[in-house]
Amino acid sequence: MKKALGAVLLALAGLSLGQVSCAKPDDRVVILNRLQQASKLATVKFTYNKIVWGEKEKRLFIRLHNASFLAYSKVEITAGIDLAKITPGDIVLGSKSIQIKLPPVEIITYSYPFQKVEVDPNYTNNRFLNTIRVEDMEEFLRLADADIRRSLNHLGIEERTQEDTRAFLTKILRKFNFEIIAIEFETAAKPWTMSIGRETPS
Repeated sequence: MKKALGAVLLALAGLSLGQVSCAKPDDRVVILNRLQQASKLATVKFTYNKIVWGEKEKRLFIRLHNASFLAYSKVEITAGIDLAKITPGDIVLGSKSIQIKLPPVEIITYSYPFQKVEVDPNYTNNRFLNTIRVEDMEEFLRLADADIRRSLNHLGIEERTQEDTRAFLTKILRKFNFEIIAIEFETAAKPWTMSIGRETPS
């Protein structure tokens, strides 16, 4: 009888241990895994038109007429949030609410393809003894590229990416039956002019 009772007690103990080992994982981890699965979708693509204009001065014995250059170019930028950088500590859960702090917006790709530049023949004029050469065009485009990079923080990229990411993640989190969803973003530590991650060959 004692042996039988001992066997029953051991069986109950084993069942209890089994229940403990199958405990429900942290809900934050479940949510974190779901968000990180959508990491590649949390991106926004931008295309900007850039007019490139310049004049070339040249002097010999006298000052020659300036040669002029006008072209139309495009800048292609992809911005996004690296959701892989979210940690469980960035997620605060309530009974019906969730608060998430996301990493800052980053420039993922930046491309200024020179091969897509369209030169305007109506305004690009060569003058006598003063012509626009290929190296002159490259210099005008290089200056335009530098101007675009200086303006990255003022093109509305961060605001638009945050807006789209917030809407996208809210749809995902609604599936967890949260009534209150608060999403905020970290501020980038460096200006984008200094921290373009990867550059698409032009």
